[in-house]
Amino acid sequence: MTSLTTQYSLWFVPICLIGGFLYAWILYRKETKFNEISRILKILMFALRFLSVSIIAFLLLSPIIKNFGKTIEKPIIIFAQDNSESVLPDKDKIEKYYGQPENFFKGNSKYHFKTFAFGEKVNETDTFNFKDKETDIAQVLSDVKNRFYNQNIGAVILASDGIYNKGNNPDYEIQTVNFPIYPIALGDTNIRKDLILNDVKYNKTAFLNSKFPLRLKIKANKLKGKTSDLKIFDNKKLVYSQLININTNDFYKSFDLKLKTKKVGFHKFKIVLSGIPDEINIENNSKQIIIEVSDKKQKILILSDAPHPDIAAIKEALKLNQNFETDYYSVNTFNKSIKAYNLIILNQLPSEFNAGTAVLKQIMNSDIPVIYMLGGRSSLEKFDRLNTGLTTGAYSNAPDEVTGKLNKNFSLFDINPEIESITQHAPPLISAFGDYKLTVPNQILFYRQIKTINTQLPLIVFNNGGVGKKSAIITGEGIWRWRIFDYKINRNHYLFNELINSIVQYLISTENKSQFKLIAEKIISENQEIIIKAETYDKNFQLTDVKEINFRLTDTLKNTTNYKFEKSGKSYKLNLHKLSPGDYTWKAETIIKGKKFKTNGLFSVVPVHTEAFITKANHKILYELAKHSGGTLFTPEQADKLIQIIKTNDNIKAVSYSEKKTEALINFKLLFFVILILLTAEWFMRKYFGGY
Repeated sequence: MTSLTTQYSLWFVPICLIGGFLYAWILYRKETKFNEISRILKILMFALRFLSVSIIAFLLLSPIIKNFGKTIEKPIIIFAQDNSESVLPDKDKIEKYYGQPENFFKGNSKYHFKTFAFGEKVNETDTFNFKDKETDIAQVLSDVKNRFYNQNIGAVILASDGIYNKGNNPDYEIQTVNFPIYPIALGDTNIRKDLILNDVKYNKTAFLNSKFPLRLKIKANKLKGKTSDLKIFDNKKLVYSQLININTNDFYKSFDLKLKTKKVGFHKFKIVLSGIPDEINIENNSKQIIIEVSDKKQKILILSDAPHPDIAAIKEALKLNQNFETDYYSVNTFNKSIKAYNLIILNQLPSEFNAGTAVLKQIMNSDIPVIYMLGGRSSLEKFDRLNTGLTTGAYSNAPDEVTGKLNKNFSLFDINPEIESITQHAPPLISAFGDYKLTVPNQILFYRQIKTINTQLPLIVFNNGGVGKKSAIITGEGIWRWRIFDYKINRNHYLFNELINSIVQYLISTENKSQFKLIAEKIISENQEIIIKAETYDKNFQLTDVKEINFRLTDTLKNTTNYKFEKSGKSYKLNLHKLSPGDYTWKAETIIKGKKFKTNGLFSVVPVHTEAFITKANHKILYELAKHSGGTLFTPEQADKLIQIIKTNDNIKAVSYSEKKTEALINFKLLFFVILILLTAEWFMRKYFGGY
């Protein structure tokens, strides 16, 4: 059904016709040049002008053609195949569970059949190689929803072992799907013998001759009574070994180690668990890390308005690190340059009694990391004006008693979870009651817990106030109580000292005053693109442009490749794409304001064995997907039943709907040619009979 309407009243249509008629009548009524031709030809020229002008006038009314039609949309059957390494053992069954549905639905005119492979990414393809290093089940569900939005999705056949190690939990994604999912359960649900180095936590920097922490998490399945040698190599030199006794079939244990660094530079550590006979695989028995060791003595300045036991507690903790040199001054007596220091700790400054304006102005204008410690003597109103990234809104200093609730998602550096046994049970810190708000990118280490009430407000928070400027803020006083309580329950100050040293080491190690900075990861997975960023600064540490940045990369076999960075916003970027596993060293150089700058480093590209860390198929997640979407779970041998279920599902059918389409008449090319023919014909006749 088709109809014609206009954006203006149809009463204007007669006016268009009258206008066309008047235009042609005025043009031809006293025209003497055509007195000698026949009356019929004059009427024909009059009609051509009348029609062309009337049509053009009618188009000014914005006429629209409306089409009403019926559209039939066949159901789309989507086959999504897990293309990761973990389902490789089931590849021989693919002809059964993929071949049958493919042949049936492709050969049936009632359906559209589409095939996808998913793992690290989702691709529309019917070729599977089972080489993806990770599996993201939620992503394939999300992609199907987005790609076929508002289309007739009949069913999704999902062939997978249910193991996902990337992206969101598929349970979250299933809440918004409106089509049935029919999983085909692959893999083995039996627990098999396996020893796994599950995780390694470490800090990326350390100082010469100091001990740095490593936390290892080791898991073993069905290996009770077995032993394994844990060995740690520093650039291929054995630096630690320990015998691991596996005393249960469901073994899981954390190991906290301390290693000492005796050489400046980059150290590549390899942590290895020796294999056990009958173990399903040994690819998950080792990990590599890279730590940068510095011998530079780090100077720390502590300033306060008055002595405080928190200062003494911090000084005692920092004494243990030979690379830290700590100076303490009253803000009234300090007369040195702050440029000599790598970190400044401000205890309750600015205070109610001393604003310390001159020193604070220098600190705020510098790029030196700062720890702000707030307390009862703090002038919170003045603090809020410092633009630290946190405002307290607590100008009355009304006290709150708060304990520290550890943020489990904190990721700036490794934190010993046992510290929460101190921060939760020690006498509380005293903190001002207020409306704490964070205004810059941040990570909270401890949340404020008031009695039994958990809050999302920060007790200790790390902020990034800009390029080269890091800070931490402790919003309560009395951390000396944590130190005393640590000794009370552990007979040492280990946990407290580790916490303070980790905070200080993170802030100092991220300080980089070089005018030429390269930002590159040290450990990179083989399936990741390698992006290296560069920043160049003038003497005032303002970002500046350079003509070029040269980069030379050397691989394990001493082959070198030269690259040049590309401008990217205010910095520079180099994409090395994906590289083969191995060790790589690099050198970079540029010229800033006539002066040459060089820097170097290394990184390792490591094989990805994510699929090897979980060997037991997760058919439960597949069952939940089927249950919540209205589908059914099948085994690979039940492909014929799967086809029958989909074929007989009354909800999986073609849908028809009325569709209205509107299009402006002026867009019709045929109408343009009609007007052109009318005007051309009239022009030709006038020209032929001497009208022009």
